[in-house]
Amino acid sequence: MSETDSSRLAKNLYTSQARFVFELLQNADDNQYTMGQDPYVVFRVYPDRIVIDCNEDGFTRQNLTAICDIGKSSKTGSQGYIGEKGIGFKSVFMAAWRVHIQSRSFSFDFVHRKGDSGMGMITPIWQERRDPALPFELTRITLYLHDHSDPAERERDRQIINQQFLELQDTLLLFLRKLRKIEVSFHDEEGSQTKGIIFTLSRIEDSDAAVIERTCTDAAQNRKRTYHIVKHIARGLARSENRDLSDAEEATRSFATSEIVLAFPVIEDPVTEEEVPVIEPQEVFAFLPVRKMGFNVSGCHLSLVTRVNAYVVSDPGRFCNPGKPARHCDDLSKEPRAH
Repeated sequence: MSETDSSRLAKNLYTSQARFVFELLQNADDNQYTMGQDPYVVFRVYPDRIVIDCNEDGFTRQNLTAICDIGKSSKTGSQGYIGEKGIGFKSVFMAAWRVHIQSRSFSFDFVHRKGDSGMGMITPIWQERRDPALPFELTRITLYLHDHSDPAERERDRQIINQQFLELQDTLLLFLRKLRKIEVSFHDEEGSQTKGIIFTLSRIEDSDAAVIERTCTDAAQNRKRTYHIVKHIARGLARSENRDLSDAEEATRSFATSEIVLAFPVIEDPVTEEEVPVIEPQEVFAFLPVRKMGFNVSGCHLSLVTRVNAYVVSDPGRFCNPGKPARHCDDLSKEPRAH
């Protein structure tokens, strides 16, 4: 690790388009959960800090080594949110000047301000005492937000941060591997909660369905919806330059496969009492929402929206029947033709 590497990271950080909230969610979803509870992550957003609690197994020496390195991770790099190459967890410094991490017996800080060399993002400052009020089985990350002297700049940063949280979709849980609950709450200067939202996912036993429940401070926004889920493994994919892969992943070419997940919202027909699909635009995810366009059926084709193009798949009726979708994901892994 050279000072040149850390300086380059510091320079790239503030020109990056990485979204630190998604980096934190990716980290939480990659964690290990073996203590029998449903995996969850909680974000509490205050005017001067963000507190993140997660019921993961806790930090290991390997995790600590990875978080103190540049462009490295103790987690798999072949799947999940790509973010921006070389940034990763360090993207939190786009919002914060100090990061405190407490997990089991580990308690340490990273400190980095704009204009610093970048070494502070990879050099832990050990804290002798851990917060005794934090349950030992929880990992807590506290982000101390940039305290600009310019009130207008400080307010702009707070609005950008809040917007990242407000843009989170409840359906994101359908495409995460482990997390079953995401909670976000906003607090004022006195610490009182002003707004909150909770997303929970529960699997329906012996079925390919799941229920997503959204609970908000404003009860009018509450929603509970069932989704029929279809999964398919696409093979023969090219290596992404934005992935940092381990030697093992390179050797096994794990990057050449990727899971495609389709989630169809369904409701019970009040007359027939059968589940029928909800016909409305749905989000397309590449971990984070790409755009609200989803699967629009027109004529005899199904339009699929990617980051840059719309593609067409034949015979959309096969996808729209919740009872018979499982065998038809193969079309999604074929070479699409322009629409």
